[in-house]
Amino acid sequence: MTALWDTTLASLLHPGSETLEYAIERSAEGLPVRIAAPTILEIAYGYQLQTGRDERYGELLSWFTRLTASETLSIVPVDGRAALVAGRLRGAMPHPPGRRDRRSKTMRQASWLLDVQIAATAFAAGLDVATRNRVDFEAIAAMLTRLFPTAPALAVVDGPL
Repeated sequence: MTALWDTTLASLLHPGSETLEYAIERSAEGLPVRIAAPTILEIAYGYQLQTGRDERYGELLSWFTRLTASETLSIVPVDGRAALVAGRLRGAMPHPPGRRDRRSKTMRQASWLLDVQIAATAFAAGLDVATRNRVDFEAIAAMLTRLFPTAPALAVVDGPL
C-alpha cells in the first residue's frame, strides 16, 4: 500500500496491537508505514494532554516517541510544496464539511487544519491517504482536483486492517 496513514489509523498503534504487528511486519519487508508529521503532532498532543489525568498516557507517549524514532515508521515531513498545497486548501476550504461532533469549535478547526496538512503532505509526495475519516478526506481530495486539475488525484483509501 503506497498510502500515508492519517491519525485515525496511526492512533491504533499501541503496544501489542494488531496494527503495530502489521507495521512491524511491513518494516521487516522494507516497507515501513508512512505517517505524516502532522499525525505525529496530533497523537503526541493527545497523549500529552491526558498525561496529567492518567500516568499511563505518559508511558504511552514515551513508547510512541521511541516508535517514531524506529525504522517501523517512515515520517513524511510537511515540505515547502506540501505547505503551499495546504495553504491553498485552507484558503479554499477554511472549515470542515458540515457535520456535528462533540468537540468545541476550536478543536474541530484545529483538527481540520491537521487533516488539510496530512492530505497536502500525501498529495505533494504522490501518496494516497489511508483513513477511517473518508468524508473529510474525500472533500479535500475533490478540492485538490479543482485546485490542481492536471495533477494526479489524491486517492482516499481504507486502512489495511
